[in-house]
Amino acid sequence: MNPGLDRLIDEFLELLWQSSPSNATALGEHRHDGRLVECDPAAIDGRRTSMLRLREALKRLRAGALLDPDDDLDAEVMDREADVYARLAAEARVPFRDPNYYLDEILNGLYFLLQREFAPLEVRLASAVARLRGVPRLLAQAKANLSEPVEIPDAWVASFLERAPAGTSFLVETGRRMTPQAGRQAADLGAALDAAARAMEDFERHVRASLVGQARGRFAVGRELFEFLVRRSHGLESAAPELAAWGGELARQTLLRLEAAARAIDPRGTWQDLIENWKADHPPAGELLGEYGRAIERARQFVRSARLATLPASDEFKLLATPPFHRAMSPFAAYVQPAPFERRSEGQLWVTPPDDDASPGEIDKALREHLRPGIEPTIVHEVYPGHHLQLTVASRLPSRVRRVCGTPVFVEGWAFYCEQLMAETGFYDDPRSRVLQLRDQVWRACRVVIDVGLQTGTMDVEAAAAMLVEAVRMQPKSARREVMRYVRTPTQPLSYAAGKEEIVRLREEVRRRRGAAFTLESFHDALLSYGSIPLSLVRDRLLAQAGGG
Repeated sequence: MNPGLDRLIDEFLELLWQSSPSNATALGEHRHDGRLVECDPAAIDGRRTSMLRLREALKRLRAGALLDPDDDLDAEVMDREADVYARLAAEARVPFRDPNYYLDEILNGLYFLLQREFAPLEVRLASAVARLRGVPRLLAQAKANLSEPVEIPDAWVASFLERAPAGTSFLVETGRRMTPQAGRQAADLGAALDAAARAMEDFERHVRASLVGQARGRFAVGRELFEFLVRRSHGLESAAPELAAWGGELARQTLLRLEAAARAIDPRGTWQDLIENWKADHPPAGELLGEYGRAIERARQFVRSARLATLPASDEFKLLATPPFHRAMSPFAAYVQPAPFERRSEGQLWVTPPDDDASPGEIDKALREHLRPGIEPTIVHEVYPGHHLQLTVASRLPSRVRRVCGTPVFVEGWAFYCEQLMAETGFYDDPRSRVLQLRDQVWRACRVVIDVGLQTGTMDVEAAAAMLVEAVRMQPKSARREVMRYVRTPTQPLSYAAGKEEIVRLREEVRRRRGAAFTLESFHDALLSYGSIPLSLVRDRLLAQAGGG
């Protein structure tokens, strides 16, 4: 590697670790495990300025040195990431507008210290105590930063207030569970957790008192910034109206296929009625994780036997119940990627069970979302050959930049593509699973329309939730919860459908060029070898490898 580029990569990664020490822990960089992010305005602006200086240094390096293709690819990825970071810091100004930002940093920072066994427990507990001691300081900075209600979206406040009590409960439960194991550190851990929980409760009261009914900001980033993110973060060239029109057409076409698949099972009922009836077929609460585990193993064996992709030699995986503080954001299931800077590459699937204190009716309602014909499509998306396979491969790339940097258009697009891939190759034995897979494609197509509408200001939260209720038959509460996630993540919701479209288009072009020599395994292995970067940066390289024209 070019020595100058290597030094710039060091600077870039250090800026990322400073910007979120908790994310550094999640990624396996443990030099900052005892810290929380510094959110004094001067520190926030200093990180933005440093990213701008990094871009200038990269520009000079690329102008003055002939980089080899891999180095040049790393430089391009890093330049895009720094560009987006600086632009969002200047315009989106999340630390000054979103109380969820602080909640995420605190809770994720504690969770990954305790859940991942990257060091002896006493070492991780010492880091947890140090990090927890920073919570009052960080939340004092949060109060100061969140001082302009006119800039703060009420939807972000509502999202925070829905999540905050579970976050405080997580701290209390962590004390109950971990203090008996802490030995000599028990007193320090208990005191740090108590102080952090009190600070969280105080912050929640502050948000209720100062922002509820007063927050009047817009969450929409606006068309210009939205299209910048589409272009620079994801490598897509479509304008916002084109994306929305394409998403609407995909939803309409998929709905026709969904209706046909449902009629093939039962011509007398609608697909909505059929799915509602199928929800009665679910595992009991005590067997929920077991059924998911069996589906994971079946999918893994199918990927190997059908030669869809090469499975990594080092492939560690853990199936867990979703931590309570994250259940409001993940009511069904979610994948947690391996840490690319740790020796041990362990992915996790979180499956959300009914709450321990739920009533019988609430338990039944929660379990109905884990209907048996929906478990395999979920596993395909989240584990094999979806997120776990792709992100495990990415976590072991030689390139430090491409281990860390990526776009959800690749990550979510790949996982969504895998749902179709497994249908094409005969994985789903239960025809009900195919109906659910098509229903989910309608949902992902609607996300494109909603993402564009929310972030360009042509759709509000109520209209977006109503679309999910109408098109996907999502329960109103779940639909609103989904939309409350979308309002905080511009361009992420569209990434599923847009990424899948890009992968299918690239696959068919490579197939055309390779002819009889084409195999799914070779195409997928080559594609995954680039990590999670924009597909536009991968396309020319794969087509050149394929030859022809």
